[in-house]
Amino acid sequence: MIGIFEGIAGMTARRCGGMWRFLAERVHARKAIELERARNEATMAILPQLKPGTDFYESEPGGRTRLIRMAPAPEHTAPVSPSTPEMPRGQIPS
Repeated sequence: MIGIFEGIAGMTARRCGGMWRFLAERVHARKAIELERARNEATMAILPQLKPGTDFYESEPGGRTRLIRMAPAPEHTAPVSPSTPEMPRGQIPS
């Protein structure tokens, strides 16, 4: 026969186990958020230092990989003028 103290201790352990599990998951989730914030801040700090046309790969232990591709530098070209003038679009010739 289970004594009253053993019964109360068992009930308390089950109830507190749920609370401890909740608190542990909450701390784990907060740490993941803090890690993601730090990773984003570091990425934002390095982006201005990248040259145009480079790729920046960031890997995580969980297997997720982030790719940031910097746009290539714009090429300076002369505007192209057509040899024959074209009718502006959207207008009906009269």
